[in-house]
Amino acid sequence: MFLSRAVPLAAALVVAGCYPTNVLTLDTIPRPATQPDSVRLLGQEPTQPYTVVAMISVGGPNGGVEGLRRRLMKEAARLGGEAVLLDSASLTQVGVGGEFGGTALQLTGKVIVFNREARSN
Repeated sequence: MFLSRAVPLAAALVVAGCYPTNVLTLDTIPRPATQPDSVRLLGQEPTQPYTVVAMISVGGPNGGVEGLRRRLMKEAARLGGEAVLLDSASLTQVGVGGEFGGTALQLTGKVIVFNREARSN
């Protein structure tokens, strides 16, 4: 009985481990984490000034765009991001090595925070 539960769990962990999240931190200012559901997903440049905090790339099996989006937003929130900026090249199909090869989807975005200038009276 233990083996029947352990094998599928181990297989799921191996598959999940094949698709890492890559983060390139561009701004070293520490920020408190935000909630993933408060992070906005943007398809065009915002009009208000912003700072790019990091570039994030997540990968996964084909057909899992929603899962990629959730992972991207979760990682952006961990970094204190307020939004993720996507462009026309954000969703790509990449080759996956290994014995069987194949392809996977990759979603890449810029994690941003909006600049709030202190105004003096």
